[in-house]
Amino acid sequence: MQRRPYRSLLYVPADKPDWMAKAPKYGADAYILDLEDAVAEDGKAAARGSAREAIPAFAELSVGVFVRINALSTPHWLDDVRAVCVPGLTGVVLPKAKAPAEVAALSLVLDAVEREAGVEAGTVDVQLLFETAAGIADAGQLLRASPRVRSYYGGVARDGDTNRELGLRWTPGGKESLFLRSKLLLDGRAASVPYPVTGLSTDIADLDGLRAYAREGRDLGYTGMHVIHPSHVPIANELFTPSEEEVERLRKLLAEFEDAERTGRAAIRFDGTMVDVAMAASARETLAALEADGV
Repeated sequence: MQRRPYRSLLYVPADKPDWMAKAPKYGADAYILDLEDAVAEDGKAAARGSAREAIPAFAELSVGVFVRINALSTPHWLDDVRAVCVPGLTGVVLPKAKAPAEVAALSLVLDAVEREAGVEAGTVDVQLLFETAAGIADAGQLLRASPRVRSYYGGVARDGDTNRELGLRWTPGGKESLFLRSKLLLDGRAASVPYPVTGLSTDIADLDGLRAYAREGRDLGYTGMHVIHPSHVPIANELFTPSEEEVERLRKLLAEFEDAERTGRAAIRFDGTMVDVAMAASARETLAALEADGV
């Protein structure tokens, strides 16, 4: 079960056992073992077995381990779920999510498979990938379809499923997807899903572009990022970790405000800005969340 935000979630093809074995050295907060687009049709059965064998090693390292299963419109997804639902699995990633009924169906299957596998009931998460027009339009309903949904992907990849589905023309600045990413962030917050994830950059060498995209996602309110290459992990980790200066500013702000409260004031001037009860509450919640995450 995901109990904290993951700053970086690195995709690893599940049909490459050697890649999965060395992946933890790259320092991602979580890993997504991919049974979907990264695996050819005739390799999916073998990839399931490799993913199943790899999951315990990731779990021992206290990192998140997800498996991206095949879409529910394919004949593969049920075998995927049965194969990878083992102790230590954080969650399954559901691609091309379209309707609340799909999320509910997957959740019911997980109920049964957890019992069969000896996994604690309700601990396997469902992370939704919003890659279809129908799913994006009805995102709020999908996000409320199961308590297993604790995270979701609200990003856009160049030449990916979402671009093809919506007819988006990708640009480096991402203006064509800003509304989509903002809508999905709002839908997730309204549904009280705690860990919205943005991404991803398919241009492996463009680290400056990755940094700008990650920064914008962070500023919108996303808590982490899907990445496809090890070189992207440290940038995602950096951008989704508050700096020491940011944390110290919040601590000073809260200390000064609480001093003022004791004298009966409900607003102060801090660093040239006005701070009232709402700003203090935001600072308090942010610091509490950082403390819970060990920052």
